[in-house]
Amino acid sequence: MYAITNINVFNGQEILENQAIIVNGDTIETVIPMKGACLPTTVYDGQGATATAGFIDLQLNGCGGVMLNVDIAKHTLDTMNLTNIQNGTTQYLPTLITSQHETMCQAVELVAEIEAPQYEGIIGLHLEGPFISKEKKGAHNESHIRTLDEQTAHYLADNAKHISVITLAPENTSQAVIDTLNDAGITVSLGHTNANYQQLTSKSHLKMATHLYNAMTPLGSREPGAVGYIFDKKPHAGIIVDGIHSSYASVRIAHQQLGEKLFMVTDAVAPAGTDMTEYDMAGTIAYVTDGKCHYADGTIAGAAITMIEGVKNLIQHVGLSREEALRMASLYPAKAIGIDNQYGRLLPGYKANITLLNDRNEVCSVYQMGIKRL
Repeated sequence: MYAITNINVFNGQEILENQAIIVNGDTIETVIPMKGACLPTTVYDGQGATATAGFIDLQLNGCGGVMLNVDIAKHTLDTMNLTNIQNGTTQYLPTLITSQHETMCQAVELVAEIEAPQYEGIIGLHLEGPFISKEKKGAHNESHIRTLDEQTAHYLADNAKHISVITLAPENTSQAVIDTLNDAGITVSLGHTNANYQQLTSKSHLKMATHLYNAMTPLGSREPGAVGYIFDKKPHAGIIVDGIHSSYASVRIAHQQLGEKLFMVTDAVAPAGTDMTEYDMAGTIAYVTDGKCHYADGTIAGAAITMIEGVKNLIQHVGLSREEALRMASLYPAKAIGIDNQYGRLLPGYKANITLLNDRNEVCSVYQMGIKRL
């Protein structure tokens, strides 16, 4: 048991000043005012920082110089987690983009072999493809794109313990297959889709949308497209806030439409958290130019942003309050995958995933599942 003292606590709703957080094991026992507090023997002085729930990134292909598709190994995940911690992220979904069936199974087996993945920040895989639209493939390898058949869907459902989100093109996926994933507890996310509005409304259990605006049909006056469907039906939706994938005005408009259904993701690849200018994007050489990750032909290939950089962009460029920006990075992603009863808030009974920020929104210290990591 220990205490983090002399902090302002953003509990997910409001900021409480001059508080202490008492942590017992991997869980927050209580949040109490400093004045008159009875503290345990072990104390970490927060020195006036603001404590927020650790960030939760639901779409992370790589960072810190590594990428899951390139090296499906435990040390890749270790590097990703270490880079995350340095940038305030305590939970993430390692994200595998479109690949061969054997590669996908290898990623599932990797997570399955980790004894307690949640203590290393892993809350399941995000399989972004390969069951997507060739017309909206983005940076994905077209030769690996395929239809999700029932046999594969049952394999994925059988491994639902290790898979949190699957991004697919609904127009190319049967309702029976979507139902199989949904019934197993996997969040089905529409993305890399060329579907029109009617095709999307004809399908049920589409609970999420992957990187809003990108790799989907746009909002039009006579054809609402995927963007119109999202604004109308309001599933949870991730958005990349790097000023490259979407303009800051478009992020602001999305937030006006979706509110707490909109959460931030990085969609980061190997260069995130580094000064790399060239990297391997799952078999194709890609580059970083002025913060933009891209192929030689200019196609965007992931992002180089971290969650804390996204939080700063939400405040400085989108115009959100600090509290709402922090919710977009912690509480709202937790809600999107149904873990907001234990993650995304600093309240008694919640897991002790705590990021301390100074007045410039720089990461000072990080606690992951009760363990002081930074």
